[in-house]
Amino acid sequence: MRLGLVLAVVVLPVGLTGCVADDDSATSPDTTSDANGSHRTRLESDRAEAGELVRGLTPRLVAELVGAAQSPRGSFRGCRGRAPEGIAAVEYVATVRIDAGPAAPDDLLQPVPAYLSGSDDVVESTVPGGRRLTAPWGDLTVTVTTRPAAGDFLLVTVTGGCHDIPADEQDEWLDRGVDDLT
Repeated sequence: MRLGLVLAVVVLPVGLTGCVADDDSATSPDTTSDANGSHRTRLESDRAEAGELVRGLTPRLVAELVGAAQSPRGSFRGCRGRAPEGIAAVEYVATVRIDAGPAAPDDLLQPVPAYLSGSDDVVESTVPGGRRLTAPWGDLTVTVTTRPAAGDFLLVTVTGGCHDIPADEQDEWLDRGVDDLT
């Protein structure tokens, strides 16, 4: 019985500190005190920049791959949880699928680095069944993935920063719906 009481004393104060675990098991401060709304400015800026980047990259990659764009869209999603359940932070993610035409290069990623020339650091990595190029773009991250076994296409993903939000705004950000980025 005393052990249960000791655990309650140890666990309860941690829950009241306003810290939540992120994906790396580190802690970050709860943002319920962000009354100035600076997270709104950052999230809307990411939304505008990610949409602009997808709209700019899409026609260029379509031309290089002699193909077509499918479903350019963007939306907000949770990127870090709040204990015991909920969303502590939100990011904006814009995506587009670029289907390659018959005249596309064999290596679909080959033309991509030229269009990421605004980035200082393009990193190539392997993913199950394919390859990926990742590059920072200001406050955004651009990822272009190809998985030949899944088909002749590129998946372009532009992700904004993971910005803390007040607990009472969770539904507002996650219920915003999908932006059509055509």
